[in-house]
Amino acid sequence: MTLWVDVVIGILELLYTFFIVMVMDRAVKRGFPQDISRKIVHMWAGGLVIFWFFYTTSWGLYIFLITPAIWVLLLVYTALTKSSDDPTVRSMTRTGNPKELLLGVLFFPLMIIIITLIGYRTIEGVVAVASVGFGDGIAPIVGKYYGIHKYRLLGREKSLEGSLGVYLGTVVSSLLLSQAFFGMWDSMRIFLAALIAVVLEAVSPRDVDNFIVPLGVWAFFHYLLGMSML
Repeated sequence: MTLWVDVVIGILELLYTFFIVMVMDRAVKRGFPQDISRKIVHMWAGGLVIFWFFYTTSWGLYIFLITPAIWVLLLVYTALTKSSDDPTVRSMTRTGNPKELLLGVLFFPLMIIIITLIGYRTIEGVVAVASVGFGDGIAPIVGKYYGIHKYRLLGREKSLEGSLGVYLGTVVSSLLLSQAFFGMWDSMRIFLAALIAVVLEAVSPRDVDNFIVPLGVWAFFHYLLGMSML
């Protein structure tokens, strides 16, 4: 019976992802900025980590992976066959070019698969996904509208305000998720991991940050800050 519960949760997980695409597609049609829509979808996708903790059997990990695997295939198919009028293209790209889906957008579900395999239901896994989903997700929005103090690292222009967004987004989301699912704050390690997220986001090449930020944060948290205490 519990396996069927996990199957239902897996279906809800998949519907969760399609829901935000539908909502943001309608918003973009009504004039909502396409680049902001992309980041809202990005942060919503980071929330997938919540589903880790709803599964009840050992099959939960594999059922969870079905959703990001479907999105990998869907994004490749959409990028190669659809036009700028496709809902996925409208809600997930900066410019409406379907080929953009093969870059950072595609890397996100691939990253979710990797982090799930190495950090499923661990605090370091949660912080890794939070760093890219919420930290890296909110940074471009903060930088675009409030980024006054600019700086350059490895040729990329960033803003102090955007980097602060990475830090606060990572810290707040990680603290809330760790309290909700582990019953603890683990503040010091999260604060340090968030600093790593800021540095990695600042130096990562465009689009590749969806890999570099979470994997770097996971490695730092797992190996340098010690194994999960759970």
